Amino acid sequence: MLIGLLLLFIIAIMITWSSKKDVPVVPTATSSIVMALGIFIQGAWQQLSGYSPKSIWTSLLVIITVGIWLYLLVSYIGSIRRGRLYQDHLADPVMRFATGTWVAGTSTLLIAIHASFNHFILNEIIRIITILNIGLWLVVLYVMCRGWYQILHQSQIHRVHGIILLSTVSTQSIVLLLHQIFKIDNLLWLHQTLIIIGLIFYVWSVVLIVYRYWHHRHPIVEEWTDPNCILYGALAITGAAVQTVHAWSDGAIIYLWWITWIILIIVEGIEVVRAIRRIQAKGWRQGIGIYNTAQWTRLFTLGMFYFFTLRIYPLYQQYTESRWALEMYRWILTGGSWIISILLVIEIGLAVQALWHHAQRKRAKTSNMP
Repeated sequence: MLIGLLLLFIIAIMITWSSKKDVPVVPTATSSIVMALGIFIQGAWQQLSGYSPKSIWTSLLVIITVGIWLYLLVSYIGSIRRGRLYQDHLADPVMRFATGTWVAGTSTLLIAIHASFNHFILNEIIRIITILNIGLWLVVLYVMCRGWYQILHQSQIHRVHGIILLSTVSTQSIVLLLHQIFKIDNLLWLHQTLIIIGLIFYVWSVVLIVYRYWHHRHPIVEEWTDPNCILYGALAITGAAVQTVHAWSDGAIIYLWWITWIILIIVEGIEVVRAIRRIQAKGWRQGIGIYNTAQWTRLFTLGMFYFFTLRIYPLYQQYTESRWALEMYRWILTGGSWIISILLVIEIGLAVQALWHHAQRKRAKTSNMP
């Protein structure tokens, strides 16, 4: 009874806030912020800082992430209340796949909360939201299937990119969420089914992406887009899900890690070339110093690969005999947490700067009004 009343109270506050006209419409993929922070807390942060999930500093990061999640939720509810959910988030058949960040962001956040806080009432709330998130995932899958249909029948394959791989990311996040929250031993068949569904989404999405770039008229570096980093991020979360629920053999998991690592090198190699060209054309500030929501997706994919790498440490040592391969793996564990942390600090700085400029422009516009 108390849990139900608390949930109703929270929902009432969010609905009341969302009715205000000054609540902005955030981009659909903004929930990638929650994804990035959630996986950073579970992986790179704990490895770099040495703080446990229940430490005060880790708990503080989780609370901050909860605050961001609630703010985004209010914005999405506001779109629903204004009758503009379709126009704001679903009208574009390609960009509607960004709704996958709603599912994956919620999943990573709930797992982080569950690890940091252990209270009966909170655990019950987490279970309820988990069930709601599974329902959201089913709705999002329907939206994505409609998106695939429109992409094919409206000849929009030339617009597809890595964002459609959020179909895989959202599905595998549900596997991790179910395992961490409910911990039911006899659900292996369900986990394996969901993992296979996610891999089917991955293969289908990659086919569309390869077809798009295979038939492009310009150099691939020019047409490459930021969300293509999900090419390895989707495999990384698949590997983390497989390892967590023990769905595959140990050797298969190691092979999947190597495939993911190779794709990461290729994708980020292309990104380095793109960055160099932008710097040459526009300078450092305009070339790579502009805030872009898509960069949070890159932070998530890098963080997810690091989390996957961290989870298979015992397996990697057991199945790898090459000295250079072991040294490379240790370098990834040691240097990876620093790289992700530095990139996160930079992205936060760019986000704060963008918010400051937006507030300045809004203040100037208000002062010029009669």
